[in-house]
Amino acid sequence: MMSASFHMSSNWTRRVLTAAVLAPALLLLACGGDDSPRNRIKPIQATLTIDPFPNSPDPAVYLVKDPKNGQFPDLETVQIRLYTTTPVTFDAYTIEMHFDPSRVQVGNAFEFDAGILGGCNSGLPCAPFCIINQSDVNSTGTLLIGVAKSASTCPDTTVSLDTMLVRIGFIAQTTIDPPGTPIDLIQGAGHGDCEILLGLTDLGIPCVGGNALMTASR
Repeated sequence: MMSASFHMSSNWTRRVLTAAVLAPALLLLACGGDDSPRNRIKPIQATLTIDPFPNSPDPAVYLVKDPKNGQFPDLETVQIRLYTTTPVTFDAYTIEMHFDPSRVQVGNAFEFDAGILGGCNSGLPCAPFCIINQSDVNSTGTLLIGVAKSASTCPDTTVSLDTMLVRIGFIAQTTIDPPGTPIDLIQGAGHGDCEILLGLTDLGIPCVGGNALMTASR
């Protein structure tokens, strides 16, 4: 059973991510015959920029953008990764991200790495607790994620190379002028911050946000 000292609220274990990916906004207004003019409202084209991670510090948690998905131009997906060149053993991690919910929303392009602590939603006996504040994430603009092994008898995870922890989709809600709206990876004291933990102890691995900025145009 997960200790109350784990840095997430226990009622999150009853929640699942259900936020829907918004379809591209494409509206054709036509009147008259085939020769009548048509007004086209172009879909929102989102662009996310993140400073390249320089492989330092080592180890570190950092953000990297996935290749653009042409099917959903308003969607950008981001991986949160653990970079290390030496073995890191952990039994839990937490992630906190902040964004402006009037401009950006969290969508359902959401994936936990299946190799971490037995795999979220795997159905295996040692599948970890995987919790998220889905009920208010897109109203508060604060995303909180927690993954922890489900019992003391379950194995820890050890990684010794660059490894994805979780993939998250962010959707532009409106046009966003340069320099863009930030999507911040939060590190600091408090519940739900970016932490890699072992035995309820923060391993002190730094988190690098990479100055992530979302812009959007039509």
